[in-house]
Amino acid sequence: MPTQVNLIPEDAPFEEGQREWLNGLLSALAGWEGSLGGAAQDSGEAKESFPWHDPALEMDERMALAEGKPYERQLMAAMAQLDCGQCGYLCKTYAEAIAFEGEALNRCVPGGKETERKLKELGAAHQAANAGPAAEEPAEKPAAKPKKAAPLGSRDNPYMARLKSSTPLNAEGSTKDTRHVVIDLGDSGIEYEAGDSMGIYPENDPRSVDAILADLEVSGGEMVTTAAGESKRLRQALLKDLDVTKPSDEAIALLAEHAGDADEAEDLRMLSGQGAAEGQTLLELLRVYPSARPPLQALVDALGPLQPRLYSIASSSKRYPTEIHTTVAVVKTAVYGRGYKGVASTFLAKRLSLHGEVPIYIQRSEEFRVHADPDHPAIMIGPGTGIAPFMAFLQEREARGDAGRNWLFFGNPESAKDHIYRRELEAWRKQGLLSRLTLAFSRDQEEKVYVQTRMLEQAREFWVWLQAGAVIYICGDASRMANDVDHALHRIVAEQGGFDAAGATRYVERLTAERRYLRDVY
Repeated sequence: MPTQVNLIPEDAPFEEGQREWLNGLLSALAGWEGSLGGAAQDSGEAKESFPWHDPALEMDERMALAEGKPYERQLMAAMAQLDCGQCGYLCKTYAEAIAFEGEALNRCVPGGKETERKLKELGAAHQAANAGPAAEEPAEKPAAKPKKAAPLGSRDNPYMARLKSSTPLNAEGSTKDTRHVVIDLGDSGIEYEAGDSMGIYPENDPRSVDAILADLEVSGGEMVTTAAGESKRLRQALLKDLDVTKPSDEAIALLAEHAGDADEAEDLRMLSGQGAAEGQTLLELLRVYPSARPPLQALVDALGPLQPRLYSIASSSKRYPTEIHTTVAVVKTAVYGRGYKGVASTFLAKRLSLHGEVPIYIQRSEEFRVHADPDHPAIMIGPGTGIAPFMAFLQEREARGDAGRNWLFFGNPESAKDHIYRRELEAWRKQGLLSRLTLAFSRDQEEKVYVQTRMLEQAREFWVWLQAGAVIYICGDASRMANDVDHALHRIVAEQGGFDAAGATRYVERLTAERRYLRDVY
C-alpha cells in the first residue's frame, strides 16, 4: 500500500497542518499517494501501527514493543489475540475502553492467565501512577446518562435460541469428537453475515457443581449476591455465573487465607502467585486442600465470571436465514487422573438437549468477510474446525453466483475418520465452486503432513494466485497453525518472488494493509 513520504523538515517555518498538507501534495505529485487529499485523510491514528498485535509473539516481546507507549497501547499489547472478539470489542477498542471508560479487565478470555495477570499489573501500575489527593465531591452529582438498550442478539442482550441439531462429523474410532451444531433463530429477526461468529453463554457441568457443593458441605440453596448485583441461590450462581474450571488468583488466595492446615495454606499461597494449571479446577483444589473452606459469599466474590465463548459461523444467511450453523470440537482430556471436558463445547454439543435453550449473540467481524468483488480469487486455509467460516464463505459465494476461483486447504489427523464435510466439499469440487481442494491428513503416512506442508509443495501455484490478486484467509489455532502458515507464506513469497527476508516481510505486510491477508485465529 502506498505511504506518504515526509519531505518537509520538522523545523521548517510551517505550522503542523501546513507541513502535513505540503507533504501530502509532494507525495501525490511523486506518485506516492493516490490523491492530493490522501495524506490529510490518512494522517494521525489511521497511520499508527501496532507491531505487538501478533499472537505469534511471546508476552515479553509484545510488551517490549509497546514500551514507552500510552497506557491503552500497553494494555493492547498484553492482549494475545488478533481481534478474536470474545471480549465484545476489538483489542484496540477494548484497551481504550479499559483506559478511558473504566471497562472491566477480565474480558480477555483467550489470553489466559498470562494476559489476565499482565492486565492487572498494568492496571495497578497505572492507578498508582495517577493516584493523587482525593478530589472534592461536587455538591450535586450530574445525572447519569441513560444507557441505550442493547439490540436483541448482542452480547449485552442475548437471544434465547434453541438447539435444532448436533450431528457427529467424525467416523467411529476417531480421536476427535466434532459436531455440526444448528441453532434455530426462530422469528427473532436476528441477522448475520458470513465471517461473523456466534457467542454463547454456556453453563457449567451440573455434576461438577454438585460435587463442589458436596465438598463445601452446603446444599446449594444458600442465597448469594453475584457481581451483577443479583441475588441467587448458590447452585444457580455456580452453574451460570462463575468460572469454576479456571479459579482466579484471588479465589486461590482466599482458599489459602481460610486453610486450617498450615502446609495447605503455604501451598495455596504459592499457587496463587503462579496461577492454577490447566485442569486445576475449583473442585480439584477443594479436594486436594480439604482444610480450605472460605465463606460462601467471599468465594463467590473471588471467582471470576463465566465468560461467553465464540464459535465461527459455518453457514450463509442467504441459504439459512433463520438458522446458525457452527462446527464444535468437543474438548475432552484427562487431567490429574480425572476426565476434563470443555465447558462450552460439551454444553453446546452434548449436554444441551434437543430444542433446549441457549443464550446466543452475534459477534460482528470487522474485516473477515467474503470480498465484495465477485471475481476475486480466494485462498482459504482452515484445518480442523477452522474450516467453519469457509463453509459459510463457499455457501455465500455460491448463493451470490460469484465467478472468482476458490482454493481450500483443509487438514485433520486421518482421512478415513476425520474428513469432515467431505460430501459437501467433493460436491463443490465437482461443480467447480472449489477450483482447488488441497488436503493434509497428518497421520495418513509416517511423516506428518500439515496444511503448511501442502502450501510449500504447491508454492509456485500459490504465488500465481497471489499475483492474480487472491485474498488469503486463515482460521484456526493462533499459536501454532497460524504461526506455521505465516512462516510458510513468507517462504513462498521469498522463494517465488525473489525477495530477501526483509523484502518478503514487506510484501506480506502490504498484503495485510490491503486486506488481502486476513486471519480469524484464537
